[in-house]
Amino acid sequence: MGIWNLYFILKLLLLWAGIIGFHVLPNFLFAVLLAIRLRPRWARIGRQVIALPAGAALLYYDSNLPPFARFVEQLPALLQFRFSYLIELLGRFVPTQFWLLLAILTLVYWIVNRWVRVTTFVMLALLIVPLVLRFGALGPVTPVVAATGDTPAALSAGEGATTAGVNEFVSGDGEVPLAANPDAALDGFYTRELTRAVAMPAQVGAGPDFDIIFLHICSLAQDDLDVDNLANLPLLSRFDFVFKNFNSAASYSGPAAIRVLRAGCGQPTHKELYDPAGPQCYVMSDLKQLGFTPSLAMNHDGHFDNFMQEVQQNFGIQGITPFDNTRTRVAMRSFDETPVRSDGDVLQTWWQQRMTMPDKRVALYYNTISLHDGNRLEGSRLPSAQSYPIRVKAMFDDFGQFIDTIARSGRKAVVVFVPEHGAALRGSKLQVSGMREVPLPEITHVPVAVKLVGFGNGAGASHGTPITISTPTSYLALMTLVSHLIANNPFAGTPDLASYAADLPQTAFVSANEQTTVMKYGGKQLIRGTDGVWVDLKSME
Repeated sequence: MGIWNLYFILKLLLLWAGIIGFHVLPNFLFAVLLAIRLRPRWARIGRQVIALPAGAALLYYDSNLPPFARFVEQLPALLQFRFSYLIELLGRFVPTQFWLLLAILTLVYWIVNRWVRVTTFVMLALLIVPLVLRFGALGPVTPVVAATGDTPAALSAGEGATTAGVNEFVSGDGEVPLAANPDAALDGFYTRELTRAVAMPAQVGAGPDFDIIFLHICSLAQDDLDVDNLANLPLLSRFDFVFKNFNSAASYSGPAAIRVLRAGCGQPTHKELYDPAGPQCYVMSDLKQLGFTPSLAMNHDGHFDNFMQEVQQNFGIQGITPFDNTRTRVAMRSFDETPVRSDGDVLQTWWQQRMTMPDKRVALYYNTISLHDGNRLEGSRLPSAQSYPIRVKAMFDDFGQFIDTIARSGRKAVVVFVPEHGAALRGSKLQVSGMREVPLPEITHVPVAVKLVGFGNGAGASHGTPITISTPTSYLALMTLVSHLIANNPFAGTPDLASYAADLPQTAFVSANEQTTVMKYGGKQLIRGTDGVWVDLKSME
């Protein structure tokens, strides 16, 4: 096989390290075809011409990358990435030490191949190494259940799961209630979600006027805070309500923005996000009817993937113009070199403008990409993964100072802190750090909190221990809490804050992208891809 021996040796090493998977039969047949002796020179050249793209395709097939069709679909976006970010991503797929190892292997191969028939050993290794790994530490990956058919075994699998808190919508710790099979359970989940909606009040409760400010943060999950030891930053401890078990249900910005802007209704499928929703679903439209003037601001231009357009469409209101951020300070550059503005500058400048407005109440949707993968701090060459904790601390400081500014102004505000999804800092054998194709719980379990600025005596400080909501929740619970605050004005006296968070609706854990769904069901975390087969996440680790 000549130099192709190195190709297979490297793949086996990547397999051993858990970086890629390995399809034994296609790889072995490819090796056999390469090992066949061909005498005519034109035949040998022709084989190499065919083998190069075939080898690349086989390597992609063995990798944990998304389906190739998805790669082709995303290629225009990938071409916008700056070169240094592409190199950073490549280093996540194949660490630097493996490139060094490849150089050493090439030297060793060049020496050893003079006396030893390396091809024979490689052919044996192609059969032995995958078998050792499959039946050794890794174990086989087996489907839980096919896409169709009754599965009594799946029903019995739930017997070991927690049954506390079982109701029509959720079972155990955020599990979808059992059904004939996972597909039926998922269909039942979405059918039930269609019936759910937030009961918005007819008018704002009596008391001082207040604003509602949604801080929608890209790339911040609880797991990301844990990875970088950032969980104890003081910002969230200043909030009055903290959701500890919140599922954002999406791992990309567009779907996440649509979900939060349609939080007035239950959780739709990914496909339904791009269909019109009922008028009661659109949060900003609902708030406008209650006397809140809608406002839109971002610390970026929203051009990527038509994000700005999607947000404007899902306000449910015509003629929404974004706040002009072009005079604010550039804090970093995005993965495509477009400017990312300072959160502090944008929010403080917006607040100055808000203070000149005659409107009694304003509802702001603010979106920030300060934590997005691939961002580069101005004047720094740090890779985005290394600068992530720096960016988190800066953003949290900016938000804290913004809250202080509101408090000093004497106005009242409900500040809603809600991330879109995580940054996937940790990575796994299923997908490398930064990749969010599979919306795992580590990516969609996000820290959500609500702050009442101007409540009680300490306008900007915390008011004792935050009210903690530990039940499995999503956007429906968040918007229900907001509706309670609107109906019973918390700034009229000093009401019991716990009463606002009583009996918030629970939502079972289902997260979805265009091609992948993750669901808690029967005591397991199940993943369904384009093949329609449900697989237990543990069997893939």
